[in-house]
This record gives sequence, C-alpha cells and structure tokens, in this order.
Amino acid sequence: MYYLKAYPTFDVLGYLFDMDGGNANGDVHTLSAVLKRALADLGVSPARTLNAVEELEELDDLLDHQGVAIIDGVERECVRPQDGERQKIHYSGKKKTYGEKHRDFNAS
Repeated sequence: MYYLKAYPTFDVLGYLFDMDGGNANGDVHTLSAVLKRALADLGVSPARTLNAVEELEELDDLLDHQGVAIIDGVERECVRPQDGERQKIHYSGKKKTYGEKHRDFNAS
C-alpha cells in the first residue's frame, strides 16, 4: 500500500523493504491484483475514470446523498515514446514532458 500512496521508484521501494527493484516490481504487481480483488469483493473499489456524461450525472446524484468526494491524481514522468500515437497519449501538456497519469476517485 505504501507504493500506491507515495509512488516511489521500484529501486527506492526495494531499498526500503530490503529487496532489489525487480522483486519490488513483481511484488507490487502481484499484491496490487490481490488488493483490487479484495476491494471488488467488498464492493468498495474506487471508480477509475468518468467516461461519459451519464457517469458524471450519477456522480452528482451520489454526492447529493454522500456529501464527500476524494479525487487523487498523480503524474509520473516517463521516457518519451518513439511511436507518434503513443506520444500523443503520454504527452503531459508541459514543455517536453511525457508522463503516466494515475487517477483514483472515491466518493464516501
């Protein structure tokens, strides 16, 4: 869960937990899948994205009943993709910067 909170590099994560970066990477991916399944089984998975206007309207209705929304967003830089289409997907809008966007939404 520390990785999901702070998004350190796998080398830093490995150093913090006394393992190499490759093992940290494997463990994060394995345990992330377990966490996602557990949250889904409990029915408390955060919504990942809003894909349509209808979903935004549902969110508005939910907030009328719940009153609280938490939106978490992180952008991590990545190496510039060579493929033009992938460049468009990963371009951050900042000068010469490409990144991966991670967003979670949770209404509680």
